[in-house]
Amino acid sequence: MAGGEASGTRKSIAIIGGGVAGLCAGCYAQMNGYEATVYEMHSLPGGVCTAWKRNGYTVDSCIHWLLGSGPASGFHKLWREVGALRGLTIVDLDEFMRVECKGSPALVFYRDVDRLERHLLELGPEDAKPIRELTNAIRKFTRFDMPVDKAPELYTVWDKFLMGARMVPLGPAFMKWRKVTVADFAKRLKSPALREAFGAMLGEFDSFPMLGLIMPLAWQEMKTAGYPLGGSMPFVRNIEKRLLDLGGQIRYSSRVSQILVEEGVGGSVARAVGVRLVDGTEHRADVVISAADGRTTIFDMLGGRFADDAVRKPYEGGMTPFSPLLYVGLGIADPLDGIPQVGSGISFPLDPKVEIDGKARDRLSMMVYNFDPALAPAGKTTVIVMISADYDRWKALREDPVRYRAEKELAAERVIDALEQRIPGIRAKVEMRDVATPVTWERYTGNWRGSYEGWLMTGQSLGKQMSKTLPGLSGFYMVGQWVAPGGGLPPAVSTGRHVVQILCKNDGRRFVALEP
Repeated sequence: MAGGEASGTRKSIAIIGGGVAGLCAGCYAQMNGYEATVYEMHSLPGGVCTAWKRNGYTVDSCIHWLLGSGPASGFHKLWREVGALRGLTIVDLDEFMRVECKGSPALVFYRDVDRLERHLLELGPEDAKPIRELTNAIRKFTRFDMPVDKAPELYTVWDKFLMGARMVPLGPAFMKWRKVTVADFAKRLKSPALREAFGAMLGEFDSFPMLGLIMPLAWQEMKTAGYPLGGSMPFVRNIEKRLLDLGGQIRYSSRVSQILVEEGVGGSVARAVGVRLVDGTEHRADVVISAADGRTTIFDMLGGRFADDAVRKPYEGGMTPFSPLLYVGLGIADPLDGIPQVGSGISFPLDPKVEIDGKARDRLSMMVYNFDPALAPAGKTTVIVMISADYDRWKALREDPVRYRAEKELAAERVIDALEQRIPGIRAKVEMRDVATPVTWERYTGNWRGSYEGWLMTGQSLGKQMSKTLPGLSGFYMVGQWVAPGGGLPPAVSTGRHVVQILCKNDGRRFVALEP
């Protein structure tokens, strides 16, 4: 046995996964007198919140905007507690998202809601009623911040009453907009320009609830969903440093293959007692927290032994994971100053269509990082194109390394062809290209079928609370995107905090959370 043993009266915690959720859980564990050891399969922290260098360019895989970047959100306090924002400069761009259509002005989702309203009315004056319903909903949600500092599992009757009282003014709007999809809203519009733009905005995600658009726009207006210059890695390294400064341990290149379980005796339930790594070594701990993906945790590391019908249902079709991505990063020898600075990317039409990854595409979205000089050499820019991809296709291609590499190169070529339609002459300026497939995501992060953000947000899953424990197994918890539909970074920090609060409650300790 090695590592993770309790010292004196301090309980030890083995944390599976060094992504943001695992790192944050470790930080809060250390703040509260536990001894946390994080076991990370990769040689770097961050999980899917990562970036990599290629020929002087940085390809960033995660942060476009960060809920809690400013003090108007309760998540700001949590990010400060884990040290994530230390030394980072936050920028609040004027444009959140841009949808361009052939033959009509672009639909621009401005950060300023008043400016957004004027813009929408200019594009579609005949749609004044639905436009004002939308912008008034954005304004309404700027007056509400969901409390995140306390685990819902620990809510008292009074807590629930206060939450209900706070939700009363927003209840009708919340219920209305969670049921209306982007496709539904597009059908209400009379303006051809707006109808086309909203219809094209999310593509295969047209079942996405409008509430999932309204809330980020409200956070943009509140200046609490900005972008940290430098992107994902400085953000992650800050949390890593916080954990190490608190005395926690991180073991890189240490992939967990199994969660060790001791059987219950005399009617007691089974208990998680540590982890076994792929190298065969075992590491005992008083508590095990998995920040790995749910499918791997429940069915591989635990062999499906503690999965009842309710646990199995999401993984057997009851919920839909985010599609994996084909991720094409390009280094451009040009600052691309003429391209608008847009936080969540620019969607633009293709005519003629371009076949990419086996499908004829009539639209593409690009992230042009001309607002972050840290991601490229001086006078140059990183451009990233993300495309929903077929996991099974790329899994099969991976069996033939030569063909796999050829398909990756072809994907890059076709993406450059598509970008030529929007930015003529860009091909001659490409001096770096990098392609990550769904199999790449799976290989480096372990996420089931390469999904990058857990469960897809729908009207049914929005706000859904998933259990952080498994039936019949004590001493075990799950944190991160796979217990929080919609995914993203905010539930990574909040679930890590909440599980440690639950541990403190069970152990009779007062929960402590301090800023560095």
